Amino acid sequence: MRRPELKQRPDGRYCCKYKGKTFYANSSPAAYAARDNYIKQLQAGQALREDLTVRAYALRWLPLYKSGVSEKCYNDYAKQLEALFPLIGNKSLSRVTVDDAAAVWKHYAGYSASTIKRARMLYIAMFDTAIENDLCRKNPFKSKFTQPPKGSAGSHRALTDEEVALIRSVPHRFQLPVLIMLYAGLRRGEVLALSSDDIDLRRGIISVSKAVRFDSNQPVLADPKTEAGTRQVPILSALRPYLEGFTGLVAPSASGKMMSEVAFRRAWDSYLLALSKAAGHPVSIRPHDLRHTYCTMLVDAGVPLKQAMAWLGHADEKMIMRVYDHVTDARALASIEKVEEHLGRQTGVKPNLKVL
Repeated sequence: MRRPELKQRPDGRYCCKYKGKTFYANSSPAAYAARDNYIKQLQAGQALREDLTVRAYALRWLPLYKSGVSEKCYNDYAKQLEALFPLIGNKSLSRVTVDDAAAVWKHYAGYSASTIKRARMLYIAMFDTAIENDLCRKNPFKSKFTQPPKGSAGSHRALTDEEVALIRSVPHRFQLPVLIMLYAGLRRGEVLALSSDDIDLRRGIISVSKAVRFDSNQPVLADPKTEAGTRQVPILSALRPYLEGFTGLVAPSASGKMMSEVAFRRAWDSYLLALSKAAGHPVSIRPHDLRHTYCTMLVDAGVPLKQAMAWLGHADEKMIMRVYDHVTDARALASIEKVEEHLGRQTGVKPNLKVL
């Protein structure tokens, strides 16, 4: 079909428009050709955007925009982005919908509030950058219909006396690292880096100066989580018998080297299975629960806060008070007894502590 001849302008040129953009040329066919070329470029760009997947863009975006953060923070960002891949990784970046974002947040059900908050900030930042680069039009993670779950505050817990007794009584190749986390408060990475060279039974000291982090499943030796993480922890009498006579790494792999992330998970699952069989019911314990239990024990025993911070490797006392300091039944009972005794001295009424 022949196109209508464009009207010549007073300056002798011809022009046509497309979606608000004007194209000028010295002839009517040339003006149409300029417009057609622009449309082709738009279509090519759209095709490019259609081919760009969330996975491909995330892998390009992270090193470009987050390379200046610490290694630990960068690895955390990488893990958060990897959580997207099974859900929307192969989907075109420009076609991610509000429903897709809702599916991502459904995956985060049960996670801690801090983890969810970090993920939301990261996903919003990535899609905002994509919008600035004209790779998509809307940010699905900003929609009022895709609010993430609130998450749990302080999702870890202190173990019960029954669980502690079970840990002490069930032999397993993973029993020793678990007991060290329980009675010395070491983090997972710290205990995986620990060896007999770091344990001085004569002085009664465990020296923490390094930690294992994982890079694509493989263990990498690094500094502790914080500067305060380099510390000395006392060997408690409940732990000492288990430390006598062993050499090498506390938690070696089957080949005697530092454990990979997958090897740790398998060993942990094997250990929980052993505990469950001994208990006669499923036992669910997370590695960081042991550290929480250690801190709770210190507070129950009346250890001064500054000393507890030093043994735990914390520089911020608010973290201990907010996250680790669980109020146990024993401590609550002791507090009630103290109040009753105080009131008894004031009123002359003898407290009936049996009802407590």
